[in-house]
Amino acid sequence: MAESRILIVDDDREIARAIGLRLGKVGFKTVTAFDGQQGLAAAQSDPPDAIIMDLRMPVMDGFTMLERLQNSVHTRNIPAIILSADAADKARLKALRAGATFFVEKPYKAQDLIDALATTLQRRERAATQPFEPRERTTMAVTASAPDPETNRKVLIADDDPAVVRALSVRCKKLGLEVETAENGLQAILKASRNPPRLLILDINMPEADGFRVCEWLLDPQRPPVDVVMLTGRDDSDTLVRCDSFGAFYVPKNHETWDTIKSIMGEILDIDEATLESAGSERRSSFGGDAPAVVREKRNKVLIVEDDADLARALERRLKKCGAETLIASNGIEAYRMAMKELPDAIIADYVMPEGGGHYLLWRLKSTESTKHIPVIMITGQTFEGGTEHSMGRDVVGRSGAVKFFRKPLDTDALFRELSQHTSIQYAPR
Repeated sequence: MAESRILIVDDDREIARAIGLRLGKVGFKTVTAFDGQQGLAAAQSDPPDAIIMDLRMPVMDGFTMLERLQNSVHTRNIPAIILSADAADKARLKALRAGATFFVEKPYKAQDLIDALATTLQRRERAATQPFEPRERTTMAVTASAPDPETNRKVLIADDDPAVVRALSVRCKKLGLEVETAENGLQAILKASRNPPRLLILDINMPEADGFRVCEWLLDPQRPPVDVVMLTGRDDSDTLVRCDSFGAFYVPKNHETWDTIKSIMGEILDIDEATLESAGSERRSSFGGDAPAVVREKRNKVLIVEDDADLARALERRLKKCGAETLIASNGIEAYRMAMKELPDAIIADYVMPEGGGHYLLWRLKSTESTKHIPVIMITGQTFEGGTEHSMGRDVVGRSGAVKFFRKPLDTDALFRELSQHTSIQYAPR
């Protein structure tokens, strides 16, 4: 695998160069193209072992390149990993359906990209050991060595809350199950691809890829059978419908969570009643003294970033009445450090502050893997002039900006209605 030749296709020459250097350090040979047309020509003239490619490129975009690769007998079996900043569900699903093997979002962790590449090449090596058959049969042959569903007792637990992961791991091991864990959706995909589990326990809200995206990738009819438990604090109808569409078990996070999961595992993995009883009951043990007491209804944690102490306290009082846990910072620098440590569910921040305002805070949060998924609501009483107003507009639009912008004097009812769209905080007008 270390001798494998990788084609990198990206119109950003710095990114292409950085990927080439990183892959070269771990033993891969690389060749580079800077648009889809160049990439397609390179793949056709000297087929690589794998392709890492962007979607948005001049001359020929990534979707068109994928289509051309799939339509040629000489290139259709070259695995393609998408590395793109376009992380919309529609783009991701379109790329996977067009034949991509993985979708890695920019900005990316180099190790995640290498792991995705290693998994892709391992699959190709396994396929190469099978006798030549038409592509449909060859794809199925890759999964022929997958664990037998009747004997596979592996559970993969994916949640960005380490306390939840620890508690579930302890309980599952008590049932005699093999346990593997992941802290985000991409890790879950990579680990499940390498060693397929019989049961997936997934949080919906995770960084890198949420639970639904993991389902889109893993619940493929050509992959080994797997049952999925969606673990969530959501109770809206859309979530229920989406869980049902994937055939996943919907399990809300509340005081009955473990008992519900235990019942599901008993049915799927054929665990007898005595063994299930040995794993304890949430109602009487709060997840047991030998494990953290988690998977109860999680209190929403909201970070308030405001240099106006009176307004910060007013928001704090209102949030506490809604059952939320609050954190307060007086500037963007302090807020970023606090967000890194505490990972709040949402952030309400003033835009103009000393020692790092809203622009700084957004930039730091969205460029950090562990915090880029946190929704940020911006507020300000400042009146901006033309150029600054335009700059501020960019900060509150799209994935790299805030989810909403409110002017002072603040309409707190409107603010809390918006907050309830991004957390499980129940909005009730005063």
